[in-house]
Amino acid sequence: MVKYQRITHMEREEISRHIASGYSVRKIAHSLNRPPSTISREILRSGVVERKYYRAIFAQQQSNKMRHKLRGNRKLDNNILLREVVFYYLAKNWSPEQIAKRLIILYPNDMIMRVSHETIYSYLYVLPRGALKREIVSSLRQHHLNRRKKNKDRQKPASIQDYLSIEERPKEVADRIIPGHWEGDMIVGCRHASAIGTLV
Repeated sequence: MVKYQRITHMEREEISRHIASGYSVRKIAHSLNRPPSTISREILRSGVVERKYYRAIFAQQQSNKMRHKLRGNRKLDNNILLREVVFYYLAKNWSPEQIAKRLIILYPNDMIMRVSHETIYSYLYVLPRGALKREIVSSLRQHHLNRRKKNKDRQKPASIQDYLSIEERPKEVADRIIPGHWEGDMIVGCRHASAIGTLV
């Protein structure tokens, strides 16, 4: 799947030229290798009454304004009390999932004091690099400075090779009639950092 990319200033210049030349939206989209809906949406967002008045410089300014506005309207930026509560529980090493559920219990009737765990994660990872970001991210359990992709394929642990099922052991061993047979078991810890072996 191809990742969506924002329309660049150069593409806006091309759109402006093509409109002046009388190209249709579909023809412009084909020349820029973009879907027609993207071109149509771009022209509408620029705020012009008619398509012929579209200009790249004004469209770029409008785009910059919209992007800045979107960044400035984060829920945790606007609601100071909510941000303080979230940071308080982060300092106690609570996960964003736990904080989101805790807020429902603490403020059952106050919808302003609700936030999803994804909103908390996205807020933390858009903070500029610095001492505050390091301090907050260190409160997270994984301590990643950058957010990992949600559906990224992770390496699966390898299964045990050539294992023999316990059900296939000889009858005399299973009945424990003859002394001298040993039964072992291995418990491997998290990320294979530790292990405990038992022999009976």
